[in-house]
Amino acid sequence: MYEFDDTPDWSGLPPGLDIDDVLDQCMQALSQGSLELLDAELRFPEQLEQLTAYCLERGRYAEGVTVASLWSIVAPYSADAWHKLGIAQAAIGNYREAIESLRHALLCNPTDTEIILHLAETYSTAGIVSEAEKYFDYALLIDPSCEEAIFQKAAFLQRRGFYRDAIELYERLADSRTFAKDALFELGFCYDCCQQYADAITAYDRVLDLDPYNADAWFNRGVVFTRCTQYTEALSSYDFALAIEPAHVAALYNKGNVLSLLGKLEAAISCYRAALEHDPGDAAIWHNLGSVLGEMGKYQEAIDAFTEAIRINPRHFEAYFGRGTCYDALEHYYQALSDYDAALQVQRAYPELWYARADVLMQLELYEEALDSYRTALKLDPTQAACWYDFAIALLHTRQYPDAVAALCRAAELSPTWADPHFALVKAYLLQANVPAAQQALQRAIELSPHRRAEFEAELLAILPASITRLLDQSHKE
Repeated sequence: MYEFDDTPDWSGLPPGLDIDDVLDQCMQALSQGSLELLDAELRFPEQLEQLTAYCLERGRYAEGVTVASLWSIVAPYSADAWHKLGIAQAAIGNYREAIESLRHALLCNPTDTEIILHLAETYSTAGIVSEAEKYFDYALLIDPSCEEAIFQKAAFLQRRGFYRDAIELYERLADSRTFAKDALFELGFCYDCCQQYADAITAYDRVLDLDPYNADAWFNRGVVFTRCTQYTEALSSYDFALAIEPAHVAALYNKGNVLSLLGKLEAAISCYRAALEHDPGDAAIWHNLGSVLGEMGKYQEAIDAFTEAIRINPRHFEAYFGRGTCYDALEHYYQALSDYDAALQVQRAYPELWYARADVLMQLELYEEALDSYRTALKLDPTQAACWYDFAIALLHTRQYPDAVAALCRAAELSPTWADPHFALVKAYLLQANVPAAQQALQRAIELSPHRRAEFEAELLAILPASITRLLDQSHKE
């Protein structure tokens, strides 16, 4: 980082001169293309260099571009002038101009790795990855042991998703006095992305050996343990992160998620509410809070949480879905349907949404619409036995018996130990007067759930007493 006094004692400047007046003078000189508009004392490269450093140090990048431009005019062969101009231009997003300035700097000093790395990074930020990689490699060609170049090349590869290549470079810095902590932290992330969880945890442990109070390292360690379903270790890591940084929203959120998975719903709610105290504008936290409240049967509180998530992010389709399920549970079917439709406006390729919509339409006795939604859900995910089963029930309601039989057979195939599809097949076959097939289906249902035999028989007697008596007699004889 550049060092610069707030009130520099520049030789020859009038005492008490306002720095903003000096910068305004520079802007006028550049805009009118006349160095004569600068005070004579400001026309020296050394003064412009110091003023450029002042601007960069304080984040006044647009003014830094102005001053560095004048510096490059006064000292056209100064690599530093072009270098700092490129840095300032990149900082305000003028990447094309920054690249030109940095290339000019490199012409002045072709082996300066700092210039080369800034050029590589600017190409990378501009999305010109082939040129970026070329200059990262050039820096390493000039100085293969340059740790800054190794780290930046690794970070570049990591951003592009080449995690294994990045790992090789980060490993070279694992014992660096300057880069070890940062390299090990990123190493943990890369190992996590490669699903090498033990290596990721080892990397984060090494970070914590160097910096025990690194809340983010504890948090990331918790994330890896969560992926491994080692929830006790995950909670311990999140607790360490929160002991160091009580307002670590991500740790509170993830801790809430783990507690929810463990069925500790009240504790999960406490975590979500604590997270919202620090970040009330996070829709994901409101959504997860709503999900847990809904799981506890606190439907109105859940609806309020989902509504807040939707207010923050009107395209949060999961919140519409969650709120819809609460309305469904409260038997407010039209409101549920409205939320499901709103969710589908955002995300149509979501089979669970279509399935839930179909179930609500069944409650509203809108059978044909329900069938359309079941079909869409099954087209998106044909592996859900429960959806095939409910689809079949809707087909039975509309007297499409052959199709219902086919759907029930598919449900039974997907879930071979589930008795309900076989029991529903009994009804479907009887409605087609196929008593032998019904008898076989009933026998299979009883084999799968013998403790439900009386339940099956009572239900059949209630709906089809005449034909069922013969069927049950035969079943008992067997």
